[in-house]
Amino acid sequence: MKTSKIGYLEVIAGPMYSGKTEELIRQIKRAAIGKKRVQVFKPELDRRYGLDKKLFSHAGLSIESDTIKEPSEILTKLERKTQIVVIDEAQWLGETLIGVVLNLLSKHMTVIVSGLAMTFDRQPFIPIPTLMAMADKVTILSAVCSVCGNDAVYHKRLKKDVSGVSALVADPRFVKKLDDAVFEARCRHCFNKP
Repeated sequence: MKTSKIGYLEVIAGPMYSGKTEELIRQIKRAAIGKKRVQVFKPELDRRYGLDKKLFSHAGLSIESDTIKEPSEILTKLERKTQIVVIDEAQWLGETLIGVVLNLLSKHMTVIVSGLAMTFDRQPFIPIPTLMAMADKVTILSAVCSVCGNDAVYHKRLKKDVSGVSALVADPRFVKKLDDAVFEARCRHCFNKP
């Protein structure tokens, strides 16, 4: 992680189960060691581990965060001494997050954003691809394919029983509680296997 007098954007992307939140937590702890003032945000919609105002990784790590409904709330909740803004599950915040990130960068802040670059049906998950294109640094993580054990760059929805839901819309039926039987990490070769 780098701090800059002109702003610095890092994006951490990858499929589900790739360790994106673990990487965020590692960087937050590292910033704390460096005595940097960090503010952490996540979408209110992310209730996979209950209503706690914390980031939770699948590995059981957690760290305090603030929840937001809209990206603009980041600017209203921003504290004067904050140097680094961390945003997890950014795919659920939509395209307006891009303007907020640009605003933070204009204030000479370091911004670290984490999220899914693609949906479960391999569509670009805006705003992550756009933020990746703008970033000073992009870290792309892979998971482990649930079928063959190779690097997985996708995640696949296995249950088809929820109809009428777009992969690009933040729907509480998918976000409220993460059920491991709903999604699996898959490599390119195994994505189309049942």
